[in-house]
Amino acid sequence: MKRVVVWTLLVACILMLISPFQASAASQKVKVVIDGEVLKLDATPYMKDNRVLVPIRGVFEKLGLKVNWNQSAKTATIKSDDTTIMMTLGKKDVQVNGKTTKIDTAVSIKENRLFVPVRFVIENSGANVKWSQADQTVYVTTNSAKEAATKAFLSKVAQTKINSLSTNMKIKQSMNFLGEKINADMNLDMDMVLDPLGIYQVMSMAIDELGDEKITTKSYLTKDGFYVHDSANDQWIKYDDQMVNELLNLSDYQMNPTAQFEVMQRYYKDVKVIEKNNTYELHASLSGEGFQELLNEILNLSGLGIGEDLFAGIEMSIKKMEMVTILDKKTLYPLSGSMESDMTLAVDGEKMNIVQEVEYSYSNINKLKAITIPQEVIDKAVPFKEIYPELE
Repeated sequence: MKRVVVWTLLVACILMLISPFQASAASQKVKVVIDGEVLKLDATPYMKDNRVLVPIRGVFEKLGLKVNWNQSAKTATIKSDDTTIMMTLGKKDVQVNGKTTKIDTAVSIKENRLFVPVRFVIENSGANVKWSQADQTVYVTTNSAKEAATKAFLSKVAQTKINSLSTNMKIKQSMNFLGEKINADMNLDMDMVLDPLGIYQVMSMAIDELGDEKITTKSYLTKDGFYVHDSANDQWIKYDDQMVNELLNLSDYQMNPTAQFEVMQRYYKDVKVIEKNNTYELHASLSGEGFQELLNEILNLSGLGIGEDLFAGIEMSIKKMEMVTILDKKTLYPLSGSMESDMTLAVDGEKMNIVQEVEYSYSNINKLKAITIPQEVIDKAVPFKEIYPELE
């Protein structure tokens, strides 16, 4: 009995200690902060059914939304460039671009002011909203603020120093041309050092039509030359010095996986960064117009001497190109990623559809010192013009 009394008193004391904090939280006014600025409102936001309701005037207009109240229909209309939300006083049924959906808390009137649930409206307008229980504050981040933060993040990633890495890439490809469908699985392993530039690459390709037979290609590229192993003839081939010089002059943007993030903001759309416990997820997509602009920039950079005339007469239609890159939170090194694409190329009225699913991973970042071409490869290599004289 004594023990029960002691425990009862202890619990009572704890509740007494907690209650002032609960009372303080309950009496604390709800605030709204947009892009770091605390809004001054003529009516105080409040909690109802665990949802924050804010006055329709003041908050949404600050976000650039147009607000209209129809007194006779008791309906509030909130518009952005591409979204129209219609909410009726006392109703949980809401119209978003003509489609009906339900909200947890109905529109209400308090102190002669119209109040609506803030999260629903803001998220449907494209902004982000977070609720802080500790300070009873709604934090809103607009698209312009998100874009600025994303741009700053991409610039920071682009400055990450990477001089060497290994990568593995797995590609599933389906190509449809003239009614014939060709499926191929490719696997690529590559070691790369940027300074001095050196690459060792092994690529294998399995095509359904070839059965179990695989096409395997190995290559080395350093200042000492560009060597490719022709699996069909079991022969190493040495390319001419002009090709070597063009490859060695490839820009950092074309070679460095992190340098490419700096131009992502210009050509990619729907770029967003998702923060996880130990990583960042970078999501992006590329449209046909963005792809063409990016291609033009690549062609204008120092490199292979490829001109835009090579693609003259080729029409490219990008139906889908979505990418995800995983970055280490501490180092900002790329860890892995994926890409899904669906594009159609048209030449002289003939169309080719190519669908790809790509998965890739990175390792050995800044651990490789140099790529060296084995002397055996150099000794056995035959000049390209001797193997393919008709292509010279």
